[in-house]
Amino acid sequence: MSDPIRVDDVWKSYGSTAAVRGLSLSVPPHSVYGFLGPNGAGKSTTIRMVLGLQRPNRGAISLFGRPLAAERVALLRRIGSLVESPSLYLHLTGRENLEVHRRLLGAPRRVIDEALATVDLTSVGGRLVRHYSSGMKQRLGIAQALLGKPELLVLDEPTNGLDPAGIHEVRTLVRDLPKSGVTVFLSSHLLAEVEQVATHLAIISQGQLKFEGTREELQARNRQMIVVEVDQPERAQAVLTGMGCTVTREGRRILIAPDGVREAAQINAALVQAGIAVSHLAAERNTLEDFFLELTR
Repeated sequence: MSDPIRVDDVWKSYGSTAAVRGLSLSVPPHSVYGFLGPNGAGKSTTIRMVLGLQRPNRGAISLFGRPLAAERVALLRRIGSLVESPSLYLHLTGRENLEVHRRLLGAPRRVIDEALATVDLTSVGGRLVRHYSSGMKQRLGIAQALLGKPELLVLDEPTNGLDPAGIHEVRTLVRDLPKSGVTVFLSSHLLAEVEQVATHLAIISQGQLKFEGTREELQARNRQMIVVEVDQPERAQAVLTGMGCTVTREGRRILIAPDGVREAAQINAALVQAGIAVSHLAAERNTLEDFFLELTR
């Protein structure tokens, strides 16, 4: 099965400003692919190009193994999308909103019931949308995107502006969508949120790819460090550097990179032998959020 999205060495500039620079991505079938980066990193530009709303200056984009530039209309029929807030008629019910969209698509009537069931809104389908919570409105927007039975669902910041309850609702829905055969491409600037649902991740900064792989591969790259607190940090730094360790000093704390040169017990013994009092020694790992900030700094 071909990858639902493949981006090969894509560049996009606005005047003299390069928004996307040599970006390559590969989105596996039936995955939740988290597309991450700080605001202004090039995420929205990439999504507009994937949806055929803009053309790259250079490079190629293919969907389901077919070139987007040559088969745009046919390929986009296989995609559903929700970019930020959904467009809803507040004076209509949830079901009536979907009916408007169904007629535009020419889809059979049964897709409304199926979409409401998928986003768990069947019981409130007859309620006016103005009485929906923010999370319910966002789920209704996803239901609209699912009406055409898409194989790929593109979501741009779907939890933006939601309260914790709404975020939980959307998170649960996104996590379950691949079970029905839908690949989800999820753009966000919040790693802590996306890592709870994503099977694969890409991190970009200033239009360039910084990481692509599974969640487990990202965690493996975030290696733990040995941290010691001592009474003589300058002497400790000199001793550890002399042992071949790569160190960083932060006040009384010494951070030792995991280069495998020395084990924690050897480090402790060397410091004590040099007459340096060690008040704390532990292996610590940054949170993935810290690692994300480090990659995108």
